[in-house]
Amino acid sequence: MNINKTVTTEYGDSKKNYSYSAEDMSIIDCYVLVPLAKKLITKLPLWLPANIITIMSNGFVFLASVIALTARKTNWPIWILIPFLFIFYLIGDTADGLQARRTKTGSPLGEFCDHFLDTFVTGELLFCVLTAYGVRNLLFVGILLYVSYFTQMTAFWEKYVTSKLHLGKFGSSETVLVLSLFSTVGYLPKVHAFFTKSINIPISFLQGYNITLVEVVLAISLIFPIISIVTTLIRTKKISKNFILYLILGLILTLAATFLEKGSFAIAFLTLTFYHVDYSAALLSAIIMKEKEPKPDFILTAAMCIALFFDIHHPVLYSAFFLYIVVFVTARTAMFVHRNNKYWYWINPELPKEDENKADINKTAAKAATKTSENKTE
Repeated sequence: MNINKTVTTEYGDSKKNYSYSAEDMSIIDCYVLVPLAKKLITKLPLWLPANIITIMSNGFVFLASVIALTARKTNWPIWILIPFLFIFYLIGDTADGLQARRTKTGSPLGEFCDHFLDTFVTGELLFCVLTAYGVRNLLFVGILLYVSYFTQMTAFWEKYVTSKLHLGKFGSSETVLVLSLFSTVGYLPKVHAFFTKSINIPISFLQGYNITLVEVVLAISLIFPIISIVTTLIRTKKISKNFILYLILGLILTLAATFLEKGSFAIAFLTLTFYHVDYSAALLSAIIMKEKEPKPDFILTAAMCIALFFDIHHPVLYSAFFLYIVVFVTARTAMFVHRNNKYWYWINPELPKEDENKADINKTAAKAATKTSENKTE
């Protein structure tokens, strides 16, 4: 039997002048997450807004980050919860779209909320891995962040050009599962000791550096996102000056932060993360509102380069850089929410009777399909 691994979802509302289209080829999404999410929403009430599901699912990722940070400070093996929390996030990240379709509440605000919060997940996922194995090489971490966000931004860029989000067979869901499991086993003493031991690499310019096995593994794993970047750009067949500028400024910022904030790993990590989040917010806004493509932030990169050129090192300066980009991200987000605040619901509006009946029929059909599947299994 041939099974179509490509799932194309497209829905819109002429009254809202809004539509959404995505092509998902992910094996985990198609065969695991979507079926689980469909079962989940049959249990959810129609009044529950999709945006609330989005926020709750991202809360699981935040909790995973907190556990990763505190796991070694307690005798309880709480780190074992990390992959489960990421799985809950993935199910919720799928269920929110299904709930929006089911309740006819798909909106620009919902799309922005979903993808914008996903950009934080990229940084939080890497944070869990780096914390589990104690990786603190800021240059290496900066490159990891840069390539990871470069991959995500090229996907957003493709949607800006083609109006369709494309997810490959080995996409974000597979990456989340693999890295969350990898971070979890890093708390096992023997696994941690194995991956954190120094190794000798027979490359002249790397001689003298304390390079661990986990850094080598993570460096090799970058091959996959780089392939994804290349294939996405080839498929898109278009790239703009502003997008190239974002990539150049992001790389310069990464190098500047590496040499400027050597003694402030946390602030440097957060500053780099929020720089990419800021551009994602601007690009997503342009995609959803069908506006002109955004220009990346230039001020932060310029300020860091000036501080590095004049050899100015001070914790207050690092904090100022971080606060600047946080304020910028907050302002961008607040502006978009303000423009689309009519789509925010604490409780979904009531559906017309015929649409509510359809939702009930779909719910009954889903239950029947589940029972049939269980009977076949027995």
